[in-house]
Amino acid sequence: MTTTPSASSFSLASPEEVLAYIPHALGFYPRNAVVLLIMQGQGLAATLRVDLPRPENGQDQAVQWAEQLVQLVHKVPEATAVFMALYTGQTPGDGHDSLPRHDLVRRLAPALVRSGIHVRDAWNVGAKRWHSYFCASENCCPAEGFDLPDLALTETHLRMVVAGSAPEETIWDGSGVAPWSNKATIRQYAGILVQEYDGKVPRETLIRDWAQLLEADPVVAERRMRTDEAFCASLLVSLDDRMVRDILPFLAGRGAVRAVEAFKEVSRAEDFGPASQDFSDFLLGTSSCTPDWARIDRLWYFCRDLLGIAEGTEASALLCLLGWINWAKGKGSSALTLFAAALGKDPEYRLALLMKKLLETGEMPGWVADPQRAWRLRLEGQLSA
Repeated sequence: MTTTPSASSFSLASPEEVLAYIPHALGFYPRNAVVLLIMQGQGLAATLRVDLPRPENGQDQAVQWAEQLVQLVHKVPEATAVFMALYTGQTPGDGHDSLPRHDLVRRLAPALVRSGIHVRDAWNVGAKRWHSYFCASENCCPAEGFDLPDLALTETHLRMVVAGSAPEETIWDGSGVAPWSNKATIRQYAGILVQEYDGKVPRETLIRDWAQLLEADPVVAERRMRTDEAFCASLLVSLDDRMVRDILPFLAGRGAVRAVEAFKEVSRAEDFGPASQDFSDFLLGTSSCTPDWARIDRLWYFCRDLLGIAEGTEASALLCLLGWINWAKGKGSSALTLFAAALGKDPEYRLALLMKKLLETGEMPGWVADPQRAWRLRLEGQLSA
C-alpha cells in the first residue's frame, strides 16, 4: 500500500488519467493484479495492489481474497471510497458479463459497500483496451471498450516524469546493479578486516560509521563510500553481523542517539529498557513515531549501490534491508520480490524467511495507513468524483 497526500496539485478526473497515474504510484506496471485507489472524501489517500487469486484455486480463495482487501482498505483512517482496476491483460468476449474476472468484482464490490466503502467505478484493464465493469450501456461504454491511454500524451504522466517518477516494466528484484571498477580492491580489504576482527566485530564503531554516512551530504557520502575502499569494506563486513544489520533501518529512521542506546540495551541481553522497545516496535512497524524518510531513502540508495560489490550473505543482507525499506513505505509487492531474491541466494536466510512470512499475512506498518506519518510520493493528486 502506497500512501499519497490528499492535497491537490493536479487532477485525476478521468479513467485515462487514473490509469496513467497507477504505474507511477506503484513504481511499476501492474500485471495480474487488482489496484485500489483509496479515497478520503475527494482526496486520494493510498494505492493498494494485490495479486488476483488463481481461478483454479476455487471460490474459497476468492472469498478470502475479498475479505483481505476489505480489511486492508479499512486500515486507511477515514477511508470513504475506492476506484478499482483489475489488470487482467485479457481480451473480453461478447457481452458485458464476459469481462475477465467479473466474478471477483461481483464478490469484492458488495463486500466493500457492506463495510461502508463506496465503489465509485471498476475497470478491466486488458492488453490494449479498458472496460468499465459497472457500465453496460452502449451509449457511454462501447462493447469494444476504450483504448488504453498513451502515457506519453497524458498530463498526469508528464507531471510525474517531471517530478522524477519512472515506473519499471517489472518489479525490481535487486539485479542489474553494475559492478564497481574497484570491487577487487574493496574485497581484499574486506577479507583483511574479517581476519583482523576474528569474530569480534566492533559493532558500536561500525554503527557510528553508518551514522556518519547517513547524516552526511548525500553526494559527499556517496563519494566517500565509493572511493574510501577501507571504509567501504568495513560497511560490507558489518552486514554479516546480525545486530548491526538489524539496527540499520532504526538508525536511519530514528537517528544515531536512539540507535546507539538501543544497541547498548540489547547487547546487555537483560534489563531491556525503552530504547530497545522503541527499536523492536520500529522494526515491526508498530511504533507510533514518524520515520525520518529522508535518511531512510538515503539508506536505500546506499544499499542498492553496495550490491555492486557485495557477495554471499552480504548481498542477502542488502536485499533484506531494501525489502524492509520498501515494506516500510507500503510497497509490499516490491518488498516480497526482494525478500524472494534474498532467499534465492540463500534459502535459509532467516531474516528473509521471517519478513516474507510477515508480508504473506498482509501485515503492513501502522504508519502506512496514516497520511501524516507515511512515506509519500513526491507529486500529489486528487481524484474527482
